[in-house]
Amino acid sequence: MNDDLNRVESAVTATASGNLTWEQWPHDCATALGFAGQRNPLGFAVVRYLGDEPSGSAALSVILHLATVLIKRGFDPKKANDAAWAAVDAWNHIKCPYCAGRGVLNIEQQVCEACNGTGERDKAALPEIVREGIGALMEAERWMEGQLSARLKR
Repeated sequence: MNDDLNRVESAVTATASGNLTWEQWPHDCATALGFAGQRNPLGFAVVRYLGDEPSGSAALSVILHLATVLIKRGFDPKKANDAAWAAVDAWNHIKCPYCAGRGVLNIEQQVCEACNGTGERDKAALPEIVREGIGALMEAERWMEGQLSARLKR
C-alpha cells in the first residue's frame, strides 16, 4: 500500500506543482497519469476511457486490460476477450432501457417492473464471466479514485 501511495504522491506532485505553465501542462498531466496507472493498468485505461473523447483506441485498451484481468482470475482465455467486450458494453449501458435509469415509468411514480425500481439493468441475468468483468471495471475505477483520495487527505 505504501508503494502505491508513493506513486500517487508523484502523480499529485506532478499536477500540483506551482510552476506549471501552459506549455508544460500536457507533459505534467501525462507524467501524473503514467505514475498513477503504473500499479493498475486497467484503472488507468478506464480513467482514460472516461476522461477522453470517445475513441476506439481507448476502448480497445480497456478491453485488452480487462481480458487480461479475467484470465488472471482463472477464466478461459478463449472466452475472456468476448466477455470483456460484453462487460464493457453492459457497463456502458447499465441504465435500465425501459425507465432510462429513473426507476419509475411515469409522473405517478409507477415502479419500473423491468428493474424493480433500481434504475439499472438486471446484472444477475448476465453470465458469471461478464458480471466479473463489470465488477473489475468498477473496482479499477474506484481503486484509482481511492488512491488519489487517500493521498489528498494527508
